[in-house]
Amino acid sequence: MTSIRRKPRYEAALVFNPDGLPVWADRHRLDGGVAAHDHDFFEIALVTQGSGLHIAADGDYPIQPGSAVIVPPNQWHAYGECEDLVVFDCFVAPDLIDSTLSFLDAELPLMHSISTSSLTLPQRIQLDPHDLSLVIAQLYSMSDVSSGRRSRIQVIGHLLIYLDILNRAWSADRGTGRRIPLHPAVSGAVKMMEDEPGHSWTLAELANASCTERTHLVRLFQRDLGVPPIAYLNRLRAQAAARLLVQTDEPIAQLGARLGWDDASYFAQRFKSAYGLSPSAYRKRAVTGENRYHSPEPNLPTSGARFDLASED
Repeated sequence: MTSIRRKPRYEAALVFNPDGLPVWADRHRLDGGVAAHDHDFFEIALVTQGSGLHIAADGDYPIQPGSAVIVPPNQWHAYGECEDLVVFDCFVAPDLIDSTLSFLDAELPLMHSISTSSLTLPQRIQLDPHDLSLVIAQLYSMSDVSSGRRSRIQVIGHLLIYLDILNRAWSADRGTGRRIPLHPAVSGAVKMMEDEPGHSWTLAELANASCTERTHLVRLFQRDLGVPPIAYLNRLRAQAAARLLVQTDEPIAQLGARLGWDDASYFAQRFKSAYGLSPSAYRKRAVTGENRYHSPEPNLPTSGARFDLASED
């Protein structure tokens, strides 16, 4: 069985307060960097001081006061180049979102995007100073353990206000609060590829299974997802590879073959075109927490999903 390489910094038993409530908030000063890790709950990281990089499968992003990142369960992330960085974390148990707060999908486009995304990645938001002060107040209320202060209703109420402020900023940044649903042929093809990313999918096979013509399926994918089907498959495989490189010790060639890239050289080529690093360098970077490499190639990006899909079909 493949061993899982999980960083022990965040463990649910240590994160949530002993009072048993499914929400906890706490401040952390991050010096230097934090190596790649994941966890089985939602994390909302809010920067209140300093600067650094937030690193995940979609790239390296500068963070500063007001930067908020929602990290879904089981998605790795890391921090680098931290300078006097203070993060006010909010941890939320998934069953709270899935059960008690299941209505959020209909009310908050931000949460709908997280729950329905076919490629779940961190959501990034930049708050203005006014909203930053508002959410800090909610976080302090969620972390208040003085006698009688942390009732379930109060804590969930503060969490809802926090999420509403984040949603407002997230929606404004995207110019709309509405999500256009995927065409059934697109969602069907996406599900097939997600269920079996290692299968040698062809455009003809996807079109036939989706009961549509090949060129029409390409147009639908371009309209709904911005990329053609096979390019989407390559993206899906690359992101799955990035996750497995961090979370497991599986040999790289074996990992690539499991995802449909039987040729190790081609796997390395596809991965590097997506992330700017070879699979072995990417694994080393994530495990050690390094955030840049010295390379003879001056234009080599340090990391992140940088897909050049224009030439793919």
